[in-house]
Amino acid sequence: MTEQRAPGPAKGVYPRYQAPDADLPSFICPTFPAATTMFFCIGAQKAGTTWLYDYLSQSEQVHFCRNKELHYFDVRAGRGNLSLEIRLKRLQRLVDKCTMRKVHHLPRLFEQIRETLDLLDIHVHGGYGPDRHDRYLRYLLQGHAGQPVVADITPGYSVLDRAHFADMAAVGNARFAFILRDPVARMWSQIRMSVATSLGKKSTPEALMEGCRAHAEKLISEQALGDVRRANYLHTMSELEAAVPADRICYVFYEDLFAGDAAARICQFLQIDAPPVDTEKRVNEGVRLPIPDDLRAAFRAAFDPQYKGIAQRFGSDLPKAWAL
Repeated sequence: MTEQRAPGPAKGVYPRYQAPDADLPSFICPTFPAATTMFFCIGAQKAGTTWLYDYLSQSEQVHFCRNKELHYFDVRAGRGNLSLEIRLKRLQRLVDKCTMRKVHHLPRLFEQIRETLDLLDIHVHGGYGPDRHDRYLRYLLQGHAGQPVVADITPGYSVLDRAHFADMAAVGNARFAFILRDPVARMWSQIRMSVATSLGKKSTPEALMEGCRAHAEKLISEQALGDVRRANYLHTMSELEAAVPADRICYVFYEDLFAGDAAARICQFLQIDAPPVDTEKRVNEGVRLPIPDDLRAAFRAAFDPQYKGIAQRFGSDLPKAWAL
């Protein structure tokens, strides 16, 4: 008798990590509208999440609130304090401006203050009962007009652990997407963004390169590259898969976004129509600055476990652009 073999996984469906199951909540969040899918894109940082937000914003089937990145669950987990601090400082700046502006500027300032207060209000602790996410959902769902998908795209969520992913999964039977980018290119992009922000808009390319090199060499000398939480794809995937069923997770590659294949897969995953893709459009790309060869080699060595683990996981689907 010929042995019957089970069919292999379909393209884009990959073996799961063997990780202990998290304790999933025994309920689905009661305040989320029925027959609506919650969609979380959890990163990675500098891996096209703003592009995806811009792309899905074209769809009449996806609802976004007034802000792309809500940082609700990472702040709740105690890992998004910087985001909370930025919002508090913004509120203070707006209040300070009220004492310096003429009367005709005040209505706009008051509007900005109200918006910032509304955004801060989502972080008021709601306890741990079924209604614990009410403030977040109230903000998230403002203006929702029956769209089948409600989205929160926050790359900061990639640093969460399985307990928090399980909590997120209870909101609207949530689905998750994680965008992976060549680790060296992603890390260099993150460094460029950080240094460019600290230097300001008037910095020269020479000053930017000097700052980026100093930042990179510090990470290398401290052997800290492997400890950058947002760079550890394998850990994010392991924690996510310990809490969320495989059919509610979609992995795509940054390098495939602009050709349309990855964007179409995400839309298929969400069961919505795919808007047209502008293959030339880049969003929030940042300053272009090639990585020096010596830094590239050091980064590649530091991220070797990520390259090997992702290559083993995705096989021939790994984009050729990855620096293997």
